[in-house]
Amino acid sequence: MGFQIKFNWALQIEEPSDLKEGNVYDFAKDGNRVFPVETPIDLISPGREAIAKIVVLEFSNSKEETKGKFKVIKIYEGQEREILTNYWIENK
Repeated sequence: MGFQIKFNWALQIEEPSDLKEGNVYDFAKDGNRVFPVETPIDLISPGREAIAKIVVLEFSNSKEETKGKFKVIKIYEGQEREILTNYWIENK
């Protein structure tokens, strides 16, 4: 008997269409996960493309899902986005 939970140092979801620095967004993921709260982590796409630096403001677990809110600190662009994307692809 046990309880499976994943600790995540990145939030991997589809990029919100209206992504802006300073804005707060909701997220939902299947399964039970733990995220560092108020600590900068990366927002990455399902294809592991680096999107932004974020902080998870809150999250909660239910039987089959994790829901929460995150705030965008910085949107990655140019060479920074490319380097970070390569990192996430290499470290699957």
